[in-house]
Amino acid sequence: MLLLKSVLFIIVLFTIPTFPVSADSQSKLIVSYGDHNAPPYAIEKGEVLYGGLIKDIAIELADELDIDISFNKTPRKRIERNLENDSIHLVLISNPKWLSNSDKLQWSDTIFVEQDVIVTKAEKNHNYKEVSDLKGKIIGTIRGYSYPTIDALFDKNYFVRYDVSNLKVNLIRLQMNRVDAIVAASTPLNYLLQQSNKPQEFKVLPVSISQHNIRAAFSPNAPISIDDFNQALKKLKDQGIIAAILRKYKAN
Repeated sequence: MLLLKSVLFIIVLFTIPTFPVSADSQSKLIVSYGDHNAPPYAIEKGEVLYGGLIKDIAIELADELDIDISFNKTPRKRIERNLENDSIHLVLISNPKWLSNSDKLQWSDTIFVEQDVIVTKAEKNHNYKEVSDLKGKIIGTIRGYSYPTIDALFDKNYFVRYDVSNLKVNLIRLQMNRVDAIVAASTPLNYLLQQSNKPQEFKVLPVSISQHNIRAAFSPNAPISIDDFNQALKKLKDQGIIAAILRKYKAN
């Protein structure tokens, strides 16, 4: 009798329907940032991501998508490999032109628009009004970055390229007259000038070097779909939340 009950219990156990647990419900979206993300893209306190556009926008999107997130500090040279092997899922500040493996990734709709501009010292003894006026001058740039609309001019020595690690160093060099002008992305430039004690020392030339649609790059197997992400992004843009975050960091 005991043996019969045991057999019946085993039969019942194996006939109870089971339901797979959704992988998405257990997954966490890993958002990348790094030292290459100048403030206000990423603002660190010590070694912790304290604030900035990446953190604020990612948190709003994660809340809308109802998914947990974590932030992973990633060197720029490892972004492509880590996205492709799903070590990270999302690079929020990107563009397909910036990554060599862009065709293997998923891309969001435009989050906001960024411009590269030329900055000089606001002195009255020069007539810099456009790029052609800088012929033969030293232009401060960021190491490892390309500037598609003026790279050919650098190659032809129309003016001299001088690389440094970040925009803050470039502004210091410009202030000290080590370079004649710098190329800067408008978002971090506006933020740093707001933080500067003497923003009036600098002048942005009335010409845009290039314009970029900032888009998010997704790993091939991210725990959320690109369609869901774009739907959440559209909602945040329609509600004015993305614009409010940009204003918070003086980025628009």
